[in-house]
Amino acid sequence: MESDELLVLRQRPEWRAAVGRLQNLADEFGNEARTAAHKYAAEYAKRRGSMVIDVVASRQRRYVERVLPMVKRWEADHQPATLEVLAETPPDAATYGLLPSEPVTMQTIARNLTQLIRDLRTDEDTGCRIWADSVQVLEHAHRLDPVVGAVPGIGPALFAYLRMRCGADALKPDLRVAKALRGLGFTVPGDTHSIMVLARAAAAEIDFPLLSLDQLLWNSQD
Repeated sequence: MESDELLVLRQRPEWRAAVGRLQNLADEFGNEARTAAHKYAAEYAKRRGSMVIDVVASRQRRYVERVLPMVKRWEADHQPATLEVLAETPPDAATYGLLPSEPVTMQTIARNLTQLIRDLRTDEDTGCRIWADSVQVLEHAHRLDPVVGAVPGIGPALFAYLRMRCGADALKPDLRVAKALRGLGFTVPGDTHSIMVLARAAAAEIDFPLLSLDQLLWNSQD
């Protein structure tokens, strides 16, 4: 059954041609995007504390130059790099070049996820995936999620990014994704919710996983 969004978006004059260009891109690079999506979700297996640092620190920082070295430094000082460890020993703001509020955000998320995982009686990787899948319905209302979304410092883009790193089928509604969609001919308003709605509809049109679409669009601009 087609979604309501598709029924409406297909009325847009640019939609059919833009979907065609997206399909061509997926036909050419889809396998690589699916492989990248699989690796993306597994990047922080057994290192979920590091995952949270990555997500929170990624806001308005150069990822390769700033964020990854920060994660590596924290891991060098804290093993295992789990949520439980982060919940007890968040990075010092001055030492790591963080805003004063960011270590609090990291620690609060780690504590909340750790408690959820204890309640579920499972391991961190499984618990994070359960959380990420369970809040899909809240992608447009992330603050209703008491575990991560309601934590100060988390907006819709970081909420989506953490879900992606946990293994959920999601897409980060950021400027680069919007630019890639516009380059294919889609009309994309600048707000995060419009990006998410359009991307999910476009993925449904070509029967392509959302996380794989995220990687396809990102890599198309390299």
